[in-house]
Amino acid sequence: MLFRIITVLVCIVVFINGCNSLISLQFGTHKLRAYTMEEALTKGIGDADYIELRDAWTTGDYVYVSGKRKTDKPIIIFPLVSSAQLAQIDQGQTVQPKFIGWTEKFPAVCVDNANCAPRLQGSFKGIIRDLGKEKDRTIQLSAQKFTLPADPIFLETGREPLAWYWNLAMMVAAFLVAFTLERKQF
Repeated sequence: MLFRIITVLVCIVVFINGCNSLISLQFGTHKLRAYTMEEALTKGIGDADYIELRDAWTTGDYVYVSGKRKTDKPIIIFPLVSSAQLAQIDQGQTVQPKFIGWTEKFPAVCVDNANCAPRLQGSFKGIIRDLGKEKDRTIQLSAQKFTLPADPIFLETGREPLAWYWNLAMMVAAFLVAFTLERKQF
């Protein structure tokens, strides 16, 4: 009896999560929104979860964070700055990067070569997603170049929201499990 109640509650949560993500993907915060770096710094990004930052710069600075457990993937953390902020860094001034990029997708050899986030301008697309406390090593970014804001925006680059068909599959599977479980009762 308790197992059935817990299973049905889990199915309801999974169903609602799939439904919410499906709706958000089509009409809401999971839809790709593109900003120039200057727009994002001056106007903000609102409630967007999936964004593309155009004309953003990586400074060449990054922090490598290895996984604490075998299942944890290592990540690199790097600041994303505007052209004006990069010019300030070049003049020896300290800047406050509003956006901190991070990724699990990088070649392992770049750590040995110390070039995981080379200085370049480009578009960075990803999901706004906080780092866990155990992986947040932004404090290790150079204090001579960066002052970290109280509320940085973490952008997991190279990651997209779950595709619509997976959200639909979660809904259908949760419904079928709950329906089958409750049908056996009668």
